[in-house]
Amino acid sequence: MALRSDVKFVYCPKCKELRVKPWYSQRAWCSRCREGGREIPVPRTMYTYVLYGLMLATFALVYMYTESDSMIFLLGSVVGLIGAFVIQAFEISRGERIARAKIKTTKSDVPKFRKKGWL
Repeated sequence: MALRSDVKFVYCPKCKELRVKPWYSQRAWCSRCREGGREIPVPRTMYTYVLYGLMLATFALVYMYTESDSMIFLLGSVVGLIGAFVIQAFEISRGERIARAKIKTTKSDVPKFRKKGWL
Protein backbone atom coordinates (compact mmCIF):
# COMPACT_ATOMS: atom_id res chain seq x y z
CA MET A 1 0.00 0.00 0.00
CA ALA A 2 1.58 3.27 -1.12
CA LEU A 3 1.23 6.51 0.78
CA ARG A 4 -0.94 9.05 -0.98
CA SER A 5 0.78 12.30 -1.82
CA ASP A 6 -2.36 14.44 -1.88
CA VAL A 7 -5.44 15.02 0.21
CA LYS A 8 -8.50 14.45 -1.93
CA PHE A 9 -11.83 16.23 -2.01
CA VAL A 10 -14.95 15.01 -3.84
CA TYR A 11 -17.19 17.45 -5.69
CA CYS A 12 -20.69 16.26 -6.60
CA PRO A 13 -22.06 18.15 -9.62
CA LYS A 14 -25.60 17.02 -8.80
CA CYS A 15 -25.70 18.21 -5.15
CA LYS A 16 -23.09 20.98 -5.60
CA GLU A 17 -21.34 19.66 -2.47
CA LEU A 18 -17.62 19.58 -1.75
CA ARG A 19 -16.45 17.10 0.88
CA VAL A 20 -13.21 15.48 2.02
CA LYS A 21 -12.80 12.04 0.49
CA PRO A 22 -12.41 9.41 3.22
CA TRP A 23 -9.01 7.72 3.21
CA TYR A 24 -10.64 4.29 3.00
CA SER A 25 -12.84 5.10 -0.02
CA GLN A 26 -11.76 3.54 -3.29
CA ARG A 27 -13.94 5.57 -5.63
CA ALA A 28 -15.14 9.15 -5.62
CA TRP A 29 -18.84 9.24 -4.72
CA CYS A 30 -21.10 11.73 -3.02
CA SER A 31 -22.02 10.75 0.53
CA ARG A 32 -25.35 12.55 0.20
CA CYS A 33 -26.84 11.27 -3.10
CA ARG A 34 -24.51 8.27 -3.69
CA GLU A 35 -23.78 9.45 -7.24
CA GLY A 36 -20.31 9.57 -8.75
CA GLY A 37 -18.33 12.71 -8.06
CA ARG A 38 -15.20 14.43 -9.29
CA GLU A 39 -12.04 13.84 -7.29
CA ILE A 40 -9.95 16.97 -6.66
CA PRO A 41 -6.43 16.42 -5.27
CA VAL A 42 -4.94 19.10 -2.99
CA PRO A 43 -1.23 18.93 -2.15
CA ARG A 44 -0.13 18.50 1.45
CA THR A 45 1.84 21.16 3.27
CA MET A 46 4.30 21.02 6.14
CA TYR A 47 1.40 21.58 8.56
CA THR A 48 0.03 18.17 7.60
CA TYR A 49 3.24 16.54 8.82
CA VAL A 50 3.20 18.71 11.95
CA LEU A 51 -0.31 17.38 12.57
CA TYR A 52 0.94 13.79 12.22
CA GLY A 53 3.72 14.55 14.70
CA LEU A 54 1.29 16.09 17.17
CA MET A 55 -0.95 13.03 17.00
CA LEU A 56 1.99 10.70 17.66
CA ALA A 57 3.20 12.90 20.52
CA THR A 58 -0.30 12.95 22.03
CA PHE A 59 -0.54 9.16 21.97
CA ALA A 60 2.95 8.89 23.46
CA LEU A 61 2.06 11.32 26.26
CA VAL A 62 -1.11 9.38 27.09
CA TYR A 63 0.92 6.17 27.23
CA MET A 64 3.52 7.84 29.46
CA TYR A 65 0.71 9.05 31.73
CA THR A 66 -0.65 5.53 32.11
CA GLU A 67 2.83 4.24 32.98
CA SER A 68 3.91 6.97 35.42
CA ASP A 69 0.61 8.50 36.61
CA SER A 70 2.17 11.97 36.33
CA MET A 71 -0.42 14.65 35.63
CA ILE A 72 1.97 16.70 33.44
CA PHE A 73 1.81 14.01 30.73
CA LEU A 74 -1.98 14.11 30.73
CA LEU A 75 -2.03 17.91 30.48
CA GLY A 76 0.54 17.78 27.69
CA SER A 77 -1.60 15.31 25.76
CA VAL A 78 -4.67 17.56 26.11
CA VAL A 79 -2.67 20.53 24.81
CA GLY A 80 -1.39 18.40 21.92
CA LEU A 81 -4.91 17.27 21.08
CA ILE A 82 -6.23 20.84 21.04
CA GLY A 83 -3.29 21.89 18.86
CA ALA A 84 -4.04 19.03 16.47
CA PHE A 85 -7.68 20.15 16.18
CA VAL A 86 -6.60 23.71 15.37
CA ILE A 87 -4.09 22.65 12.72
CA GLN A 88 -6.56 20.20 11.21
CA ALA A 89 -9.25 22.88 10.91
CA PHE A 90 -6.72 25.21 9.27
CA GLU A 91 -5.63 22.54 6.79
CA ILE A 92 -9.18 21.50 5.87
CA SER A 93 -10.22 25.12 5.24
CA ARG A 94 -7.10 25.70 3.11
CA GLY A 95 -7.82 22.55 1.12
CA GLU A 96 -11.45 23.57 0.57
CA ARG A 97 -10.35 26.97 -0.77
CA ILE A 98 -7.98 25.31 -3.23
CA ALA A 99 -10.57 22.71 -4.29
CA ARG A 100 -13.28 25.37 -4.77
CA ALA A 101 -10.91 27.32 -7.00
CA LYS A 102 -10.58 24.25 -9.24
CA ILE A 103 -14.36 23.87 -9.71
CA LYS A 104 -15.58 25.35 -12.97
CA THR A 105 -18.87 27.19 -12.50
CA THR A 106 -21.57 27.49 -15.13
CA LYS A 107 -24.37 30.03 -15.30
CA SER A 108 -26.85 27.48 -13.98
CA ASP A 109 -24.60 26.82 -10.94
CA VAL A 110 -24.24 30.46 -9.85
CA PRO A 111 -27.50 30.72 -7.80
CA LYS A 112 -26.72 27.51 -5.89
CA PHE A 113 -23.14 28.60 -5.19
CA ARG A 114 -24.29 32.03 -3.99
CA LYS A 115 -26.81 30.36 -1.68
CA LYS A 116 -23.96 28.33 -0.15
CA GLY A 117 -21.74 31.42 0.11
CA TRP A 118 -19.11 30.20 -2.33
CA LEU A 119 -19.35 33.23 -4.64
